[in-house]
Amino acid sequence: MKIFAMIAVAGVLFLGSTDSFAQGSLAPAAQAPVVLKPKLKLAYIQGAVQFLGGIEIRGNEVDAFLDVRKVLSDAIDDATKAKKTADDVITVEMRGDQIQNLALLMQRGTLKGSEADTFKDIMNALNESVKAAQGSGK
Repeated sequence: MKIFAMIAVAGVLFLGSTDSFAQGSLAPAAQAPVVLKPKLKLAYIQGAVQFLGGIEIRGNEVDAFLDVRKVLSDAIDDATKAKKTADDVITVEMRGDQIQNLALLMQRGTLKGSEADTFKDIMNALNESVKAAQGSGK
């Protein structure tokens, strides 16, 4: 009986943690979502989309994955229409849950040593956007 109870508790903890990833966009109805604005080189945004295409996701993460990919792809499309180059810095408007999901998804991937600087720059840009929003009282 003790083993069953421990398995049940572990299952609840596990399901709670995986569901929170996929449900990160759920917010109280009265509260407007916080919009963060990470600044990234266009090439980094393109690289992030490519990188995300190579990671494994679970079924309950599909919506979060597609949401993050769409935000990044839309930013690429807008920058391309505006004739931006790969080295131009682009401001991407993302909700807090999208930033969190992007960071979590990127943590899953495997990268080459030559990609470490780019990976770190992307993660730093995400962190800086969160710090900027906290500093402005949003």
